[in-house]
Amino acid sequence: MKGANFRYLIAAAGFLTTLCLGTLYAWSIFMPSLQAEFGWSRATVTVPFTVAGLVFAFGMVPAGRIQDLKGPRPLIVFSAVASVVGYGLSAMAQNLAWLIISYGIIMGAAMAAGYSAVVAGGLKWFPDIKGTATGILVGGFGASAAVFGPIAHYAVREFGWRNAFWALGIAFAAIIALCSFVIVNPPKGWKPAGWDPSKAKGLRKPSPEYTGYEFPFKSMLQTPQFWLMWTQFILILCGGFSIIVHLRPLALELGLSQAAATGLVAIISLSNLSGRFFLSPLSDAIGRLKSFTLVGILMASATAAAPLAAIYNMPGLLYFSAIVGGVAFGGYLGLSPAFTADSWGMKNVGVNYGAMLTAWGIASFIGPYFTGLIRDTTGSYNPAYLVWVAACIPAIVFTEILVKPAHLKALAAKLGVPRAENA
Repeated sequence: MKGANFRYLIAAAGFLTTLCLGTLYAWSIFMPSLQAEFGWSRATVTVPFTVAGLVFAFGMVPAGRIQDLKGPRPLIVFSAVASVVGYGLSAMAQNLAWLIISYGIIMGAAMAAGYSAVVAGGLKWFPDIKGTATGILVGGFGASAAVFGPIAHYAVREFGWRNAFWALGIAFAAIIALCSFVIVNPPKGWKPAGWDPSKAKGLRKPSPEYTGYEFPFKSMLQTPQFWLMWTQFILILCGGFSIIVHLRPLALELGLSQAAATGLVAIISLSNLSGRFFLSPLSDAIGRLKSFTLVGILMASATAAAPLAAIYNMPGLLYFSAIVGGVAFGGYLGLSPAFTADSWGMKNVGVNYGAMLTAWGIASFIGPYFTGLIRDTTGSYNPAYLVWVAACIPAIVFTEILVKPAHLKALAAKLGVPRAENA
């Protein structure tokens, strides 16, 4: 059996892997160059990003099943190979269909495989601090645009977007391949030495949402709690994706310089990382559902700030939107794997969280595309952002009123779901 500290090495390798895969969030850096070369509209240039998000999210279900059955290593190796192939082919793109296949489909598959391996495989080493662990494991996804965004911006400016794609693909493939030697599933029945969930205190005690049941995939889909949280996922993240993809172009329209607008991308990324690092451990202390409510309030505030910045010509409000929206977005993605493991069990968390993350894919399509379409149609981003403010209201209601852990435990007994080994 691996040493007691081995799980922290896995967390570090997981962070590095998601750091490489998270450059999806820096897509806005490539948008102006692609528009200039191909003459695409604002809505059209988001299509490869959107397809990548959909493939990533829906690919998480089969990837999660493979992870639960075969472990994370085959998925991470595939992710490394697909990264260099996807970016390499994207560098040679001649039209939209080409870029949809190379970046949207191939890179989307690379992200699904790597992300599933890291989240599901890594989370199984941390049954005592699920929120804290997921914040670290997926933190790289949030930090990626801050780390690689300035590098990509420099590479695009000095060497062109095609060479930038080549450089990213080669570097990421090498890093992810090295991480594949570290990330493995724990032995069956493993738990931290001396940890007893029935006696644990502080951050290491089970959250209020912990049910103690191991829901198979099909049983989870029979619970209304899953569908409520899945819908909440979409409602909150549509606004977040609109901020990630369109805040930089909005900043340029309001008169910010190229450097300042690119700085917003880095701020969103660092805030995204902060949300994962701080809201996830907070959920270990106060519970996942209260943390989800906080995220909904933060996202409503962030999406309201963007149109106010345009209406009152106050570009400074865009920084508020970037910081608060990034924290909310990252916090939600840090909370959701831990909530899934608490509610439906750790045994099948790969495929179960994969199903939950399909909502991320839908939001990645609806949010940026709808916002870009409204901008192209009306000449303003304001109506779209106001829609995302309103969407946060039912999302908060779902958390506060409709999702009750006691109801889920009753359904588990009714469906014949087995108890968890450590329950």
